[in-house]
Amino acid sequence: MEPLEHDDPRSLGGHRILARLGSGATAVVYLGRSRGGRLVAVKVVHAERARRPEGRDHFVREVAATAAAGGVHSPPVVGADPGGRVPWLATEFVPSVSLHEAVERFGPLPAHSVRRLAAGLAEALVAVHRAGVVHRDVKPANVLLTADGPKLVDFGIAAAAQPAELAGTPGFMSPEQVAGSVAGPPTDVYSLGSTLAYAYARGGTGSDGTPGPGDDAALRELIAACRRLDPAERPTPAALGARLAADPGPDAPPPGTAWLPAPVLAAIDAHAGEAANPPLAPAGFPRRRLLLGGSAVLAAGAGAVVLLALREDRAPAEPRDDARPADRDSAPPAEKPEPAPLKPVAVEFALTGDGPVQEMTYSVNRKPETLKDVPLPWRRTVEVPRENGSAAWSIELSHYGEVTYEIHVDGRRTMSQRSPNAGIPAAVRGPGPYSAEAGGEVAFAVPPADSNV
Repeated sequence: MEPLEHDDPRSLGGHRILARLGSGATAVVYLGRSRGGRLVAVKVVHAERARRPEGRDHFVREVAATAAAGGVHSPPVVGADPGGRVPWLATEFVPSVSLHEAVERFGPLPAHSVRRLAAGLAEALVAVHRAGVVHRDVKPANVLLTADGPKLVDFGIAAAAQPAELAGTPGFMSPEQVAGSVAGPPTDVYSLGSTLAYAYARGGTGSDGTPGPGDDAALRELIAACRRLDPAERPTPAALGARLAADPGPDAPPPGTAWLPAPVLAAIDAHAGEAANPPLAPAGFPRRRLLLGGSAVLAAGAGAVVLLALREDRAPAEPRDDARPADRDSAPPAEKPEPAPLKPVAVEFALTGDGPVQEMTYSVNRKPETLKDVPLPWRRTVEVPRENGSAAWSIELSHYGEVTYEIHVDGRRTMSQRSPNAGIPAAVRGPGPYSAEAGGEVAFAVPPADSNV
């Protein structure tokens, strides 16, 4: 969760916008509060995407699919205006961490947690499919873990069953999706199986991939059934729920036991605390922007504007009595040198490994660029004006082999990840293609306008 930026909206549809929850290639998600005090997650489409008719149409379909699927296992829609000047969608805010974040930070889940995860997502898919919607992008990043159970989110590419364009996330897409065939309910079941395999990767195996003493063979059989190549041979979501209800597993915890490991629950509590006390914009942020704006004008020769801006922080000058003789000991004020331009902040993306990388989209401050057939090693640097105060970045890639991707901001490594996850045995993760995605935002200090940095 990050403070609002100077150009972020402060209210939408009667919701007060409090903070940023995240940013991607197509939209920004904000934390908001209704007039009645209800916390919501507000998704706002990027302006450049909203200007394109196909972008608008896509968001209209997303809002309809999200509303149709909203329920116990998917946050309900509380408001939307997909056709407005600023297209937005508000859903109930739930303190959570994504399954992807949980596994990356704390490791795979134990068998009893994965069983609860499977049962909750199976119920979610029953409701989704009953509404005539196919999610088409069930994956760890689109599964939220809450204290009460899992939630399925992001219906950005959901649609009624139809011949599917190549849409989804490699590594979790069904064979029929990859082939461009009909993407129906069995497609979501296959992706569910891949998501469960990701969650349970090391849950009951040794480092060599062989079953360990805590292995849940029935759970592994259920995952394998979901990932059968023939869609007709996969169980329905309702059948999965019944199967899980009939077999609680060998390590079922006592009633009343939390369904998630303690570190994951602690992370969820931390997110709830952040939502209750959202971060404020840095002190002096608007004034600093005014001073920097004045410095920019100085380069254009409008010195008077700069003097007015610089006086924001000063006490009013005493009135000058022009009839009074000047102090003989006073010296004329020294002229201040013109401030040097601020050095921009470098955001560097670096990929290494054996690849190949089929497709990659990287973005800095909501300006995405997509590349195909990227040779490794690969580096790209994007400069951000230092007066911006922060840099939001994201990266998504589809690849074979092993790839390590790093982000460096202002010369410091901000993130380093390997894909696929080193803890996932090759027998579980399959031959690929794999997908990876990450994003974040880094705030940096803005020197005073007269600094030579």
